[in-house]
Formats: sequence, C-alpha cells, structure tokens
Amino acid sequence: MNQVRRPMPKKPPADKYWKGLAAGFLFPFVGYAILLLIYDQLDSIGVISDMGLSPNFRERTLALISICLIIIPAQYFKKNYMTDSIRGLTIPMIIYVGLWVYFYVPGLFS
Repeated sequence: MNQVRRPMPKKPPADKYWKGLAAGFLFPFVGYAILLLIYDQLDSIGVISDMGLSPNFRERTLALISICLIIIPAQYFKKNYMTDSIRGLTIPMIIYVGLWVYFYVPGLFS
C-alpha cells in the first residue's frame, strides 16, 4: 500500500527568558546607532536639514523609532511560539519607553 509520508516536525528553538531580555536591550541600542549614522551621513551630504525643527527633534524621533525596532524580535518569537522570550522583551521595552517619556515628554508640548 502507498503510505503518505508526513514531514518531520522541525525542532522548535529554545524558549528562554534571557533571549528576549537580550534581544530587547540589543535591538533598540544597535538600531539607534545605525539610524544615527544614517541620519548623520544624510545630513553631511545635504539631503536632510534640521532647520525649522525643534532642537531635539532628531534625537527624540530616532529614539522612538529604535524603540519600535523591538517589533522585529517580537514577531520572530511569536512566529516560533516562544512565549518566555516575548515576556523577556517586555522589561527592556518598559525601561526604554519610561526613559523616553522621562526625557522627551516635558519638552514636547512646551
């Protein structure tokens, strides 16, 4: 008889809390550095200018975008059902958002 072959299930990645913690601190930090380098290069060749913007617009915006980069590892962990790693992402995210609010919200509406 002809039997149907089922594919072997792939081995799920190790689900560790510290992986999410490391990714949560690493992605925004490295992302901020890369975005700052790109912005500085665009500013040096004259593509982007700070004229007419608030004094800390570049720093504030790049920090917010780098915080949003936590979405990349979160999607990977979600796709692979790594719930402990997703829990590890929450601590750095809360810390980064808290620091952003502490430093930039008071001057945002003044």
